[in-house]
Amino acid sequence: MTEQRTAWHAQAAETLGGPDSVQAMINHALNPDFVLSPAVDAEWMAATAEKVLAAVEERRSTWQSWHVRAEALRHIRAVQVPTGKVEQLVELLVTEVLQTRSVALTRPDDSITEPVVLRRSDGSSVYKVAGSELFTSTSILAAEQRLVATAGRTDGRVLGSATVELALLESAANGNALDAGQAALVRSMCTSGARLQLAIAPAGAGKTTAMRTLARAWSDSGGQVIGLAPSAAAAAQLRDATGVPAETLAKLTWSIHHADLPIWAARIGRSTLVIIDEAGMADTLTLDTAVQFIIGRGGSVRLVGDDQQLAAIGAGGVLGDIQASYGAVRLTELHRFTDPAEAAATLALRDGRTEALGFYLDRGRVHVGDPTTTLDAIFTAWQEDRSRGLDAIMLAPTRELVRSLNQRARDQRLAGTAPGRQVELADGNAASVGDLIITRSNDRRLRISATDWVKNGDRWSILSMHRAGGLTVRHARSGRMVTLPDDYVQTFVELGYASTLHTAQGVTADTMHGVVTGEESRQQLYTMLTRGRTGNHIYLSVVGDGDPHAVIQSGSLHPRTATELLEQILARDATPQSATTLQREQQVLAARLGAATTRYLDALHLAAEHLGGPQVVAALDRSAERMLSGLTGEPAWPTLRGRLLLLAAAGADPVAELLTAAATRDLTGAP
Repeated sequence: MTEQRTAWHAQAAETLGGPDSVQAMINHALNPDFVLSPAVDAEWMAATAEKVLAAVEERRSTWQSWHVRAEALRHIRAVQVPTGKVEQLVELLVTEVLQTRSVALTRPDDSITEPVVLRRSDGSSVYKVAGSELFTSTSILAAEQRLVATAGRTDGRVLGSATVELALLESAANGNALDAGQAALVRSMCTSGARLQLAIAPAGAGKTTAMRTLARAWSDSGGQVIGLAPSAAAAAQLRDATGVPAETLAKLTWSIHHADLPIWAARIGRSTLVIIDEAGMADTLTLDTAVQFIIGRGGSVRLVGDDQQLAAIGAGGVLGDIQASYGAVRLTELHRFTDPAEAAATLALRDGRTEALGFYLDRGRVHVGDPTTTLDAIFTAWQEDRSRGLDAIMLAPTRELVRSLNQRARDQRLAGTAPGRQVELADGNAASVGDLIITRSNDRRLRISATDWVKNGDRWSILSMHRAGGLTVRHARSGRMVTLPDDYVQTFVELGYASTLHTAQGVTADTMHGVVTGEESRQQLYTMLTRGRTGNHIYLSVVGDGDPHAVIQSGSLHPRTATELLEQILARDATPQSATTLQREQQVLAARLGAATTRYLDALHLAAEHLGGPQVVAALDRSAERMLSGLTGEPAWPTLRGRLLLLAAAGADPVAELLTAAATRDLTGAP
């Protein structure tokens, strides 16, 4: 052991610059430099509460106490506080942010007071889920209201109809004839005079063709067109599709806040049209800052997106408010899919209609199995498509599944041969020359052209490896090359054979093979099933993997069919709602009455149970089990039992009532 330790010290000394350097590192670790911590006083608490609020505002339009608590803990770690005082300080920060600096999105007090038995030890109602209360801020509410109000202004620049028609004819002459919906969108956005206008474009509807013609018409009239997008990848796609300069929303808002406008932003004026693509991915405050800046300089804005594709966490649903108040221009004819029936199915899927599933089930697009066999099946299908020369992609909802699929793809590429020199990536996988990788962070310092740089979501193939761990790579789409330094590779590079759903939004391929767990939302399923032109396949786990140590759940005992799982996904609508809409809905009398009625009925059932006593309840449970085995384990049994106990409280025999009900209808089919 002593010899091993001596050898390790010698190796470390050689690597780190001699024994003195090693000893210095050890001394520094044992005796770290003292860093003066800021004083935790009232001034620090106020400033930190403001930072916590700003952080949650940046990420979401509404929040709960858990979000604020997590952010408060991050700030507490930066100061020297005794361990016993941490929780107290966190509570003070959470209270300050929620009660003083936030706006609660709760229903008005309905003056209904539950009896003591329906209240917790702290006095709160059992009908109120702890931590479920939603909050927002006056800044978010004001931003939403400004955006909606701006959409109602029609004092913007208007193009002549002749200019618009000439641009449409020019597009057709160049082989890009617009369909009726695309042409109507271009005409409306050029001639409406709206300062802020919204266009809804489902996946595959040809929005880029329409945007290119819109930009041409506006430019031909002497105007200036600028593109903006929430991500650098989306901005690059917009730039390539329309030919206009495009940047990220973050770049513009940073420049505004720091009073350091780039030339293109400083030139925005009355004749400027700004197209904001993938607008549903933009957070409310960023979108409001950009729009108010553009409108304030006389320009006009066109928001383009799909309210049924994936939205960013910070996206507050303000597009829905604009659409409800002033409408939206819509594209309805799809151009991406080779099969018109699949195009129709995606539109039905987008609306949450279960009949859309028939297309995928009838054509063998839904594959079922256990977690292991589904991963085997998706990889095999992807590999077969690639061997036929198709551009195939693999998608999964979690990074762990993506990592597993990427590892399989690399193992297959190597086919048992030694990879030679390789480097470890950020996802824990190794990579070598010939591998496909994806970059996960924007870095403007890593230029691949005068107008382009390394972006989050870019895919590359590895050409060569450097001694220090850097990589020379070629862009999968443009073919341009760049060298990624070792620190970037270790932190922001992953294998790129498979990707997550959010990364794939905006991607189009020949075929798509995606893993579905059953926990996805409708928007996730819709985004997944609209990536492939010729075929989209989903692989669904409907049974467990047989692990005897796995947690036993109801789904393991009574597995749901693929159709049932997909129907549940379609019913899981994750469309974001704005804080303004949520606040308004809390005031609706019908919603308040419905909630109060539900609480009242539950309280009646509890009172009937107390009145009957434990013996009556136990006898009823035993009788129900003798009548139909497993009945008391069904989710609907508590409701049925409560109804029977109410009858018992009125003098009836609950067992006799259940026997009568069972004799007149099949209980297994009861709703």
